[in-house]
Amino acid sequence: MSTAKMIQLYPSPWSERARWGFAFKGIPYEKEEYQIGAGEEALKKTTGQAQVPVLLVDGKVIPDSTNILNWLEEQKPQPALLPTSAKARAEVMMWEELMDWVLGPQGRLLILGRFLRSGDPQLQQGGQFMGQKYQYSEYAETHARAAVERILTILKYTLEGRTYLVGDTFTRADLTTASLLNVVNPPPDDLYAFPAPLRAMFSDPLTQDSRFAPVFAWRDHMYRKHRGGQVTP
Repeated sequence: MSTAKMIQLYPSPWSERARWGFAFKGIPYEKEEYQIGAGEEALKKTTGQAQVPVLLVDGKVIPDSTNILNWLEEQKPQPALLPTSAKARAEVMMWEELMDWVLGPQGRLLILGRFLRSGDPQLQQGGQFMGQKYQYSEYAETHARAAVERILTILKYTLEGRTYLVGDTFTRADLTTASLLNVVNPPPDDLYAFPAPLRAMFSDPLTQDSRFAPVFAWRDHMYRKHRGGQVTP
């Protein structure tokens, strides 16, 4: 198998989702860091689209972390990240869709609001570029905070008395949920090295509510048990 190259953005929870998949499967790959704004045209020219992560392998372009996880499962079915039954796979799919298309995008709007209010010109510039790309507005940020609170509440009650979201083993539901929670509260530095200025931008005050402490304790447990060491750039 040719060596795969993934264009990624280190702090991105979607990139982390794909990286975790590679680590879990033990498949080697190269990383190329996407540069916000400056790397947009090069990314479009190379891949035909403007999202990361995107995988380049054997002359193919595979965008989107879900597609990358699907490719990994095809390349190396064991250790499995998907259950065998169709019903359990559908449950995994439900969690992936909820995290990938609700928590992730809504959490990103909260980050963009903090970028735009930052006193750091570089962060402000990044916020302006990404805010235009992802249609940020103050109204959208207010809506996003309510949506994130609902998702955290769902997780709080779902995880009561459970180790895993689907069945009794680690699946893509857990990997995806643990990764996407990083968009509102990154893991501690011993699990995920995060530059201090960015850590503040990615940490939403809502996540400090004691109601949600069990959710992030569960996330950190998933990292310790299944990620395989500290994540670094």
